[in-house]
Amino acid sequence: MSKRALVFPANFKLVLYAMAVMILVQLLGSVIGLPVGRLGIIPHNEYYLSGIITAPFVHGSWGHLMSNLVGLTISGYLAARLPKFKSATLLILVTTGLFVWLFAGSGNHIGASGLVMGYFGLLLGAALFNRNVLAVLSFIALLILTYYANISFLATLFDFSAQTSSSSHIFGFLSGLGAAYLTRASRKRVLNK
Repeated sequence: MSKRALVFPANFKLVLYAMAVMILVQLLGSVIGLPVGRLGIIPHNEYYLSGIITAPFVHGSWGHLMSNLVGLTISGYLAARLPKFKSATLLILVTTGLFVWLFAGSGNHIGASGLVMGYFGLLLGAALFNRNVLAVLSFIALLILTYYANISFLATLFDFSAQTSSSSHIFGFLSGLGAAYLTRASRKRVLNK
């Protein structure tokens, strides 16, 4: 692995592109009044099934977007270093959105926090299931960076306040754990190295 790839993993570009889309959607919503609420997830409403994919790109305010961008920068940067990052990200997005649509309470569920918590779950799961140095160090780095960014993982995961989609947080985290398990290195390959 080159020095440049160690500092800036190639997959992190995808996270940056997603963040740029989030900012663009927020700008369009703020400036021209694009009805971004139509892009969220309203559970059990078939007209909002597309929100399974679009909801992470929509935010209720600039503050909501900025808080998710901080978490996404930290967790996305560390997760982008893991093998099968693209597959894991797709699994997290679709599974989180689908579970929110199927099981969440009423309301319009929007924001990237499900993806952020999914990356938390992915990093923890990679450390547990792969048991390699990169995965363990990445999870430790996540804990340290979020501590210094004043982000409490448990408080975020179990935030049941009215304006927060706790369902997205919990389903995102569980989807991340599931993605880590499904994309883990096989034991044979690990033992043969």
